[in-house]
Amino acid sequence: MRDFVLDAPHANRHTYFVAHYGKEYQRQTAVLHVRHDFDDSIETLHRLIRSRINEVLGEDTPSCYHILALAAPEAIPV
Repeated sequence: MRDFVLDAPHANRHTYFVAHYGKEYQRQTAVLHVRHDFDDSIETLHRLIRSRINEVLGEDTPSCYHILALAAPEAIPV
């Protein structure tokens, strides 16, 4: 059986996530995503996600994130 995630080209993968922020992190952003190479390390992916969160919420906003889709080979229409 073909694995559509593993068998797709490695470049330009899309990881989707939501960021949680506010008092006790009860608020969340819309679904956000970053493009990256499938071979990127977890550290690199974390840095990309943090950078995207900083763009949306600002660097001084305490936040955490929850990944919804890891390295989908094609963009998910929103």
